[in-house]
Amino acid sequence: MRAFTPQHLVAVAAAASLAACSANDGNSGRTEQSDVPTAAESVVTEVPAQQARVAQKPGAETPPKLPVSLPKLTYAYALSYLLPGDKIAAAQDAHRDLCEEMGPARCQLLGLERGVGEEQASNAKLKLRVATAEARRFQVLLDHEVTEAGGRPENANIATDEVSKQIVDTEARIRQRELLVARLTELLRKRTGRTADLLDTERSVAQAQEELDQARGWLGELKGRVAMSEFEIRYAAIVPTASAQNLGTYLGEAAQGSGAVFTVGLRFFLSLAIYLLPWLTLAALPVLAYRTLRRRRVAASEA
Repeated sequence: MRAFTPQHLVAVAAAASLAACSANDGNSGRTEQSDVPTAAESVVTEVPAQQARVAQKPGAETPPKLPVSLPKLTYAYALSYLLPGDKIAAAQDAHRDLCEEMGPARCQLLGLERGVGEEQASNAKLKLRVATAEARRFQVLLDHEVTEAGGRPENANIATDEVSKQIVDTEARIRQRELLVARLTELLRKRTGRTADLLDTERSVAQAQEELDQARGWLGELKGRVAMSEFEIRYAAIVPTASAQNLGTYLGEAAQGSGAVFTVGLRFFLSLAIYLLPWLTLAALPVLAYRTLRRRRVAASEA
């Protein structure tokens, strides 16, 4: 056998160290490969958990809902109140003041009527246009003013009318007329064709523009009816107030009325006599002549 020299020992030690390094590299590789699936699994399990947390948040975004088209309604209020005869004017003025305080953008006066005469026949009427969003609150204020004046509501009627179809049809008509006017205007701008055709095109443009303006006006009126509600308020007297002053007033008015009727009748008969007197005179002349002749005959026969 050959003896081991120091060189042999160094070579064996180097080989052993290389083997140990290669073993460590293999174990580290296996360790890294075993760790990779664990990390991937943690990511896969973490993503659904995050999605679940997002879905549980109250402020999380939800899918947009389909738009709902509300019907376009117009409202017409018909109210009637009963008040003491001498309080009707005050209540009507109070309601008018409420409208004026709201301003013309939210309330408009359309008409005012007030009866004149005996209190038992007193009546009044007020027509207003009020913003639809404030119509209910305005009705409550009207009732409050009447109650403060010693009256009470008698009848209340609210009529509605749906104008959604009319608005949609009018808007479609406006779009069609706008396209027609634009096309005809483009034809006139190019100025192609005969003079007679150009004149016909101009007339068509004018007619289409007129229809367009009418449709726009009608659409504005419909939208105004939807935005503003009409109020028709009627006032009537409960009973006339009894007082000595009112009794004297009634008796004086009765005496004046009787005197006026007598004067009118007397004037009528006098006028009738004046118109008939000439005709009566003409009718009496033949009678007088006949009677005169008859007397003469009788006198002659007796002689």
